[in-house]
Amino acid sequence: MARHQLVHRNFVQILIVQFSLAATLSFAADTTSELLLRVPQSANAVAVVDVEGLFKSKLGTSQGWSRRYVTDYANGLAPFPPSIQTAVLAAKIDTESISAEWELGLVRLKSPFAMKKLAEKESAPLEKLEGHSFVATDRRTSFVELKVQRLAVTNHQSRQDVARWLRGTREAAKPMISEYLLEAVTDPKGQYHLALDLQDVLQFDDAKVRLQNSPALKGQAVDLDALAKLAVGLRGLRVSIDVGETIEGTLRIDLSDEIAQYARLLPRIALAALQKNGVFIEELADAKVEFGEKSFTFTATLSEPSFRRVISLIQPSVGHLDDGSHVGESVATPSAAATEQSASFRFFKTIQTQLSDLEANARRAKNYESSAHWFESYAKKISQLPSRDVDPDLLNYSTSVVNKLRAIARSLRGVPLDVSALQFAKKQEVYVYPTNYYSNGWYGGVTAGAGYAFAQPRYEYKNNFAEVEAKQAKVIADAEKDRQKVWDLLLDETLSTRSRLSRKYDADL
Repeated sequence: MARHQLVHRNFVQILIVQFSLAATLSFAADTTSELLLRVPQSANAVAVVDVEGLFKSKLGTSQGWSRRYVTDYANGLAPFPPSIQTAVLAAKIDTESISAEWELGLVRLKSPFAMKKLAEKESAPLEKLEGHSFVATDRRTSFVELKVQRLAVTNHQSRQDVARWLRGTREAAKPMISEYLLEAVTDPKGQYHLALDLQDVLQFDDAKVRLQNSPALKGQAVDLDALAKLAVGLRGLRVSIDVGETIEGTLRIDLSDEIAQYARLLPRIALAALQKNGVFIEELADAKVEFGEKSFTFTATLSEPSFRRVISLIQPSVGHLDDGSHVGESVATPSAAATEQSASFRFFKTIQTQLSDLEANARRAKNYESSAHWFESYAKKISQLPSRDVDPDLLNYSTSVVNKLRAIARSLRGVPLDVSALQFAKKQEVYVYPTNYYSNGWYGGVTAGAGYAFAQPRYEYKNNFAEVEAKQAKVIADAEKDRQKVWDLLLDETLSTRSRLSRKYDADL
């Protein structure tokens, strides 16, 4: 009887666990679906993040990710504060510069959010826009309360753009994003899913020239026409990350046609393209590669820094929705001086971590474009750090850091103007030879009668890319001393800021 009761109790416990898991998955899916309804049709990049699942994962728990976010944004899982349960991030990515024209963060919070406190923190008015509470900052970042515990954060959009977006998605009955994006980000396995829709991005002639200049094909005898045709059918790429005891990541690249003929070359071409565009993760070099009929997938275990780089590819300012701004359990209120010191020290240490990460990434960069991407990316991260209660002089320091990083990035891209002008000189010439020719009747040893015959057009691609890029490289290299001076100024300013903060608060940083 006792054994029967024990078996029955265990069975009931298993049922409860399974029911709870199913309910959790259903809840997460419902929340994701609800947030996806608000993503505009123009988005070509979408990420779905189970933030709560990341913090509760075995690695997140053992490494104290939630606690580390509170004490140090950069060493935690920035830009996701523990107050967020689920996030849907979207962007319109310029595939040439790998930069966002706009970014949107849609989040479900664990508890109600105080928009009034946010407005006070941002020194901005609390308004109504299309019936929603709305706060716009001087950084062109807007916060919208869609409903209780559902907020939106959008970057680089005007008030008019935000209003149009709210109206355009208000009555949506189903997600408006492409089928490719929707399929990629609704995978139930893992806590992070990112997809980039690349359909119709490549044009045949452009694809052929890119392949012709790809270091992955140097010395390879390939049919460029056939390979370019395959490249034109690029559908997109998707990233999935599953955090357990380790961080397991996959990168899948999808095409429209079968890839078997070029399976050996495609991974090398993909890695070279990622490296050129400054979004290469070093673990990809040794990743396991698997092939499908029309796709290939890289699988690797990621380090925390690599994970942070992946999840920052789309980075709207959701970090401003931190625990200091939402309504939660009442706690003892520290003095204003203690609050400022804590916030300022955390802010300063975060910038130091970001600069250290930047230096490491820039050192590993294989080209100027890649290095420029990292400087721009970290300038953006620092500019979006939550600034609640931070010392005003420290905010001025962070602005100076951001300006210097962006200046270095511009230099790495060829500014001053003499190199920018060279960009306009970059050209491609396509010589199309006549499709009609005079035949004397001989073709492959078979006589067919003299006269004019039709033949397929023959294309030859000539471009001055190599010449222009060589000139750019020289000008950029010549500016290395100036970039080093800017970096040295930044380091000097950092030392003086550290010293000033230590004296002001009588504490070591």
